[in-house]
Amino acid sequence: MANVIYEQVGQNIRIPSIPYDSRYDLVHVFFTSDVPSVSDLEQILAQGTDKILCAPWSVDVVRGFKDYVPTTFSMVTKDMPKELISSYFGAPAGKKEQRDRVLLQLQSELDAKSATIDAAIIHNRKDYGGIINKTHLVNRIYNIGRLHEDLSDRTDAYPFLFGGDFENLARWDDILIGIKKLFIEYVSEVSLGERWYELRVRTPDVTSKDLKKRYVYVDWLKEKLGDDLLGVLLYGSAARTDDPAGYSDFDNWVRVKDVAKAQRILANTSPAVVGGKVVELTHGEHPEGAKHLGIHLFPEDDNYMLRFIRFLHDSREFLKHTKVLYGEMPFIKVRQDEVVERGVSHAYIKLKTIAGALNWAYTYPDKMMGRPALFEFIVKNVRFFFQHALNAVEGPQLRTKAELNARLADRGLHIPEYKEDPEHIRKSVLYAMYSVLTLQSEFLKSNRQPNLRFLTEKKNYAWDDPSIDSLVDSP
Repeated sequence: MANVIYEQVGQNIRIPSIPYDSRYDLVHVFFTSDVPSVSDLEQILAQGTDKILCAPWSVDVVRGFKDYVPTTFSMVTKDMPKELISSYFGAPAGKKEQRDRVLLQLQSELDAKSATIDAAIIHNRKDYGGIINKTHLVNRIYNIGRLHEDLSDRTDAYPFLFGGDFENLARWDDILIGIKKLFIEYVSEVSLGERWYELRVRTPDVTSKDLKKRYVYVDWLKEKLGDDLLGVLLYGSAARTDDPAGYSDFDNWVRVKDVAKAQRILANTSPAVVGGKVVELTHGEHPEGAKHLGIHLFPEDDNYMLRFIRFLHDSREFLKHTKVLYGEMPFIKVRQDEVVERGVSHAYIKLKTIAGALNWAYTYPDKMMGRPALFEFIVKNVRFFFQHALNAVEGPQLRTKAELNARLADRGLHIPEYKEDPEHIRKSVLYAMYSVLTLQSEFLKSNRQPNLRFLTEKKNYAWDDPSIDSLVDSP
């Protein structure tokens, strides 16, 4: 068993009036001196119950949280003796340093979690636990933003319960629509920083022939949304290759005049492209060869979209490997030093995602049966963390899945494949956690230090300024 240097049991943080289920009232945190093995993780998790959530953390991971997810660092160390904190994690951050770290975490969390709301509404990925988790999330983010004066005071409305009645399935879409509305407000309001980037407007860069043959869903969106539809931008694997074997779905940003109206129109349609046309898979069917249609809705407001682009984990890669299919999309070219830091920040947020899924997937692997997309969402975070750690240490560049997989293999690591087997799912999630902890420890030992000056730096960068592509300012 890994050397446990400290452990503590405390109350799981709950927001008043949210009707959580009775699971995981307590959190049992384990700090290990080294990266716990898969067997170690299993032994630690075996100590959990329906009431106690076990959270295994290596010291290296908690050191990383101090820099990139400071609210989690504060939470998991709050009862630790001061001499232990000083010994393992050094002196506490100064007030300004802490505020910058919290701001970056807040921006990353807002960016990372927004698309999941539209997916839940449009593709009917809803259950009671998911609704409660998203309600908890939007309240927790408010508490962080308000505490550090990055979001305005909404005390009169807090906690945000969106009309309540969480057990009424007919209200779930209304609750999610309310959550998305708050997310949009947060992104538009959260502190940004002093650095300024020149705006460019992107217009369609595909042919009418491609729209008719390959991107047939644009006409479907026009039919559904009418004049409310303002723009469609394709990203992900489908934007990088013309070979249908190279992607499993079409991921899109869809810009509209009225987000809530679009959410109601598209709710539960579960669209996919099958045989050259759009099919609404409203009964949960999975036709062979179907390419599911991912839709992330954006408001008309340029300010929101530009902030969201800036908060991305890699806005430069996003700029290079996306296609505007319809309408206009505002864009900025973010300087590389900022891109690197935001990528690392997102990687740590995703590390938290794996850890959060660990107990649930270990205890209830049957709930992931028949849900390969959920399984892949968890385990592929290993590759995501690796990519952004390499960006920070070696310099930013696009690395293919094949290249990353080969480099993981060199380290004795791999990305598990989905199988309809609960025990395989359980072991795979444990292995994913072990792998990302291993990569994080390796990253930390590179002695690379965070550089958050972009949050306070008062500089302007024109779109074509060559210094944008430099990681370090010239003397």
